[in-house]
Amino acid sequence: MENIFGAKIVKKKPLREVVYDSLKKSILHGKLKAGQRLIEETLANQIGISRTPVREAFHKLERDDLVSRLPKGGFAVRGFTVEDVEEIFGIRIALESYAAYLAAVHITPDKISLLEKRTDESEDIFKKGDAEKVIQFYTEFHDVLYKSCKSKKLIEMINNFRDYFYRYRSALLHTPNGIKTSISDHREMLEAMKKRNPKLVERLVRSHLDRGKEIVLKEIHEGRMVP
Repeated sequence: MENIFGAKIVKKKPLREVVYDSLKKSILHGKLKAGQRLIEETLANQIGISRTPVREAFHKLERDDLVSRLPKGGFAVRGFTVEDVEEIFGIRIALESYAAYLAAVHITPDKISLLEKRTDESEDIFKKGDAEKVIQFYTEFHDVLYKSCKSKKLIEMINNFRDYFYRYRSALLHTPNGIKTSISDHREMLEAMKKRNPKLVERLVRSHLDRGKEIVLKEIHEGRMVP
């Protein structure tokens, strides 16, 4: 951004936003566990800042339902409920199936080639037993697909829920046949994209995410995953 004098102005992110982003990521990626108490003074001292931006970050996290206020003061990390899982997946299914539909209309040959490359790489890495690398390629496949929808607002909305889904992605892909099934799903999506069949792509993505939701709910009900 340039001011009227031609000098470059660097827009710095407010400290409260930096703290908020860091805490949100730690919660959604499982570094901060459900029920873990967050102490304002301790955190501020660890970072080397005043308590005000930490307090403001806690309040924003509370509005996001990621932390809850404790009766005697302070906050604790809030665990996701089954209802949260239903809601998050429901929103993702609606947004991402529509993005996939638009992507099938607008996608370019080079992006289709990139999707094919990521799918092939996922399969090769899976055979080598590198599950974490598969998760990376899985994520990149969906990123390329949705960014091809040519709708900036839709991409922004999808990205808002991306971190919420992260905590389940690893568990999903580590369930029996989870990775194998996901790669197979991606192959089907890719073939539908090549055929320029938007309705089929939309249906495949919806089915892919709906199956993921059911797997997560089953893992929770059977006690293998703590929401």
